Amino acid sequence: MLVQQTSQRRIDSLRALIRARAVLDTTKVILVTRLAWEVQQRDVQAGLPLLRQAVALARTLNYRDYEAETLLDLADGYISLGDYKEAIKWLDKADAEFTRIHNVGGQIRCLGRRARIASQRGQYIKALTYCLKVPPSFDYGDTRRFYTSLQIQIASTYRQLGELGTAEQYLRHALEVSLHHDYPDRLNLIYEELGEVRRQQQRWQQASSYYAQSMVISKQLNLAQEIWRMEINLAEMEEELGQSEAALSRAHPALPQARKVLPVLVPRVLVLLARANLSRHRPDSAAYYAQLSLAASKPARAQADIQAGNEVLAQAYAQLGDFAHAYQAQQAFMVARDSLTGAEVRRRTAALQFRNELSQQQAEIRLLTQQNRLQQQHQQLGRLKQQRQAALLVGLGLGLLLLAGAGLWQYRRRQARREAALRTSLAADLHDDVGSLLTQISLQSTMLREGLYPVEQQRSHLDHMAETSRMAARQMSDVVWGIDARNDSFTSMLDRMHDHAHQVLPPAGLELDFYADPALAASSVSLGTRQALYLIYKEALHNAVKHARATQVTVRLRQQGRQLELVVLDDGQAAPIRPAVGGQGLRNMRARAAAAAGTVTYETQGPGFRVTARLPLG
Repeated sequence: MLVQQTSQRRIDSLRALIRARAVLDTTKVILVTRLAWEVQQRDVQAGLPLLRQAVALARTLNYRDYEAETLLDLADGYISLGDYKEAIKWLDKADAEFTRIHNVGGQIRCLGRRARIASQRGQYIKALTYCLKVPPSFDYGDTRRFYTSLQIQIASTYRQLGELGTAEQYLRHALEVSLHHDYPDRLNLIYEELGEVRRQQQRWQQASSYYAQSMVISKQLNLAQEIWRMEINLAEMEEELGQSEAALSRAHPALPQARKVLPVLVPRVLVLLARANLSRHRPDSAAYYAQLSLAASKPARAQADIQAGNEVLAQAYAQLGDFAHAYQAQQAFMVARDSLTGAEVRRRTAALQFRNELSQQQAEIRLLTQQNRLQQQHQQLGRLKQQRQAALLVGLGLGLLLLAGAGLWQYRRRQARREAALRTSLAADLHDDVGSLLTQISLQSTMLREGLYPVEQQRSHLDHMAETSRMAARQMSDVVWGIDARNDSFTSMLDRMHDHAHQVLPPAGLELDFYADPALAASSVSLGTRQALYLIYKEALHNAVKHARATQVTVRLRQQGRQLELVVLDDGQAAPIRPAVGGQGLRNMRARAAAAAGTVTYETQGPGFRVTARLPLG
């Protein structure tokens, strides 16, 4: 109540200032826009006429910057209402104005809004396409804040596609940037999305913690929509944790506020109230709220809300003994469920195709970049040879020139052998690892297209294809990364190891304890050691995820003389020899270590399993 009174005082004060300002100038436009924002914190619909007035005033004054910003605010208002057709109309106008005044930040924000609309409509590939139109070079300077918002939207889209590891990777990067550059209006969105990731992992307590962090920041920024969104999320988490009374106490005050500032979430609140009443054995109240939820869901054709509403309604009618209506509600529930399942299959198929195409494009770019770099190095080497030969002719005479020629010939032979070995290794890795994975994808996609799998098995095969495509992309990335001379430093290798751990451990429910000796930061890692160490590390993490039944993986990197020691220890169930490690996995690790003149040992340690690799540092 105190917050509402404070908000009303600000609204009254702004209205008084606008009435007192008879002259039409930029200050009056700013005051009207500020008034619209304050009003929208209480009622989104009520703020729209004020925003249209601000647009007209800015246009009259030829105040183009503010006109573009206000057009974008109008689009945001209609997105909140779920009126996407109207939102796109105003968004097109804002985008055209930002383009006219060469405002790159505004153009990036328009792409982000388009991605949000597409994502809310279930058009996830379209959403990613919008986001990826902005290259990483904009993660810098004045455009960094807007680029960070796109990273959050990309994470949200991948999360809705079920790619939780990829989503968390984008969120962690955005979190690091926002903390470093003090972007509180991005932090609340990041914590909300991290909560959504934990919700999908059914880690309700952690989800509640992230939602609470988001709410604290939203209250500091006076963002009514985000505050009530978090109230609804927290109420749903309390319901999942079995705290129905606490969920009801949050949901009841959230309902009237959602009607004003978050209409698209009204069906969720109503379903929450229906389920809470059902758990308290009040089927009549549960049926009432479920019917309200269905009425609110149908205009937007929100199949997920329709499914949830019919599910509760069927249960409520069954408890009331009205089995005819219960059957009708159950049939409607099944229709909505089947519709969602079909849409999910189509989305995941399209996502798989998109990821494959994106991976191919990125791989081609990396390979072309590597080829260009090698070509430049060869050109530089050729120029150096010419300069060296000229200097030898002038300074040392014919005898030294012959000696230098012999040395150069030997050097070229050594270089040719190194390049041939590197190309052979690269071709073998690509053929053995990536080639087999792409063959699997091709075979499975052909069988799916020809309808050779039963309908009930298609989802699992699509999931398998998605995982195989991700593995192929990772293998391609690992091979190209390994031969890039820019990655010779220990810091580069450490970043790569961190990234891989965060990709594979959190989705499997494993925590990571990672420590590297700071003294290694100044070290240079040879190509052979870098490739062997990273592949051994991946194999060890794979073993922990697939076979350890652990909760935590501990990684230690330290220097022992002129050797680099890697220790990977999990706290899983002990066994004399784990099948994966005692078999092909251990042979692979030992073979890679031997190729780099190193060793790999393994042992059970308490309840866990320890892998130790020692490789030459230089």
